[in-house]
Amino acid sequence: MSAYMKTIYVVFMITIIVFPVTSHAAIIGPEILEKERIENAVDLLYREDFDKAFGIFLELKNKYPDHPAGDFFLGFYYNFLASFYETDRFDSRIVMYYDSAQKKSSFHLQYNSGDPWLNYYMGASMVNRGYLMGKDGNRIAGLKKTHSGISYLEKALAEDADFGDAMMLIGAYRFYRSSLFRWIIDRRMRAVEMMYKSIPLSRFSKFAAKSALGWILIDYGKYSDAENIADTALKTYPDSHLFMFLKARAVFESERYNEAKELYLNIKTKLHSLDVQYSEKDIFNTYYFLAVCSRNLKDDQGAKEYRSKALKSDLTPKERSRLSSRISELEKMRF
Repeated sequence: MSAYMKTIYVVFMITIIVFPVTSHAAIIGPEILEKERIENAVDLLYREDFDKAFGIFLELKNKYPDHPAGDFFLGFYYNFLASFYETDRFDSRIVMYYDSAQKKSSFHLQYNSGDPWLNYYMGASMVNRGYLMGKDGNRIAGLKKTHSGISYLEKALAEDADFGDAMMLIGAYRFYRSSLFRWIIDRRMRAVEMMYKSIPLSRFSKFAAKSALGWILIDYGKYSDAENIADTALKTYPDSHLFMFLKARAVFESERYNEAKELYLNIKTKLHSLDVQYSEKDIFNTYYFLAVCSRNLKDDQGAKEYRSKALKSDLTPKERSRLSSRISELEKMRF
């Protein structure tokens, strides 16, 4: 599972429901009525009880049909599944719900321009859409969409300085923006500090923030810190392969190949136990890292076996294109 994808899994934020607008007065804070239900739905996602989580989000959309929150949560739901199964097959539903959330947010912002949550729904929807556009090859349009979305998130944070959910997305954006221009001025550490700060402040995004921060730390070369983040998440969700991948990659990058191999073997067992497999991308990546670990451990037989299984993965043409460098590395592997 690529660092970029998981980081971006980063972007897949969770928010809180708010009352529907019955007038053009300021929107009332919502978490009093819906906070526990949404927290429960988020927990169900990480525990892989997807049907129950979907039911809660759908009920919220039906209960507040004119408000963007229900659409946003359903977009997040399918975004979560896309990351969980490492697949593009939910993209049309992700686009549909985020676009709807964006339109409803835009309408209500005409009358409540300073509402932090409306700005958050708007901005987060645009950032997630920008990612999908970039992933599909529309990079310039995707960057523009993302940049516009960040402006709404910054307004949300300006209205509420403790808005951890918005803070996390802004921090992730600033990290990767700084990575592009670090030869001029390197502000990545400021972005990392912002990400750390966002975790305890996030209302419903604590584990999304941990995932995003973990992959950012790997990109930053801080593998021990990334491993610590993964361990804190695994204490709550020990069977989550999302965080198992994070820990395994941190250990792999630390060149502790015996430990990394054991972790990837556990991931392989977990992935093969899933009732539904929409994509073999995760399977490929697992075998790829097992092959590389085995080669570094001078286990040629194991390396050959995992290399063969990786190359036999039933990848889509798009997945093969994205994984071309790893496929090429395996094909050139000599024993």
